[in-house]
Amino acid sequence: MRESFKTVRALGLLGLLGLLAGTVLIAGVAPPRADDTAETLRLAVGGEASFSLKENPSTGYRWHLDTKASRNLDLVEISDAGYRQGGGDVVHQPMVGVPGTRSFRIIARKEGSATAVFDYLRDWENQAPAQRHTVTVEIAPR
Repeated sequence: MRESFKTVRALGLLGLLGLLAGTVLIAGVAPPRADDTAETLRLAVGGEASFSLKENPSTGYRWHLDTKASRNLDLVEISDAGYRQGGGDVVHQPMVGVPGTRSFRIIARKEGSATAVFDYLRDWENQAPAQRHTVTVEIAPR
């Protein structure tokens, strides 16, 4: 009798948690992801910086700039500097399934503060990103 009460209580708690999770998703508020990262770059107008993010295109996932979540992108110029398979200084023969890094270059065009949000997702899926990386760029005058 005592074991069945514990089971019913546990199932009730799981149901409540599922209901709460569904409410969060319906409300359009994505739960926080532990893999989310952020960095701040400090540049003068005309200055540039680059950064790299781990990527494995063979899984279908790729980093994309989320222009809706980003702010003041007119202050910066962002370009994709390419993908490099493998890691570090080791040069590998291209192989399917081997992860690497995607690099981006940012040039400061105007004084102010810009926020660029990059999402790691599959283009064809209509799902929340697997990861998010936010780059804040603080731009000072020359």
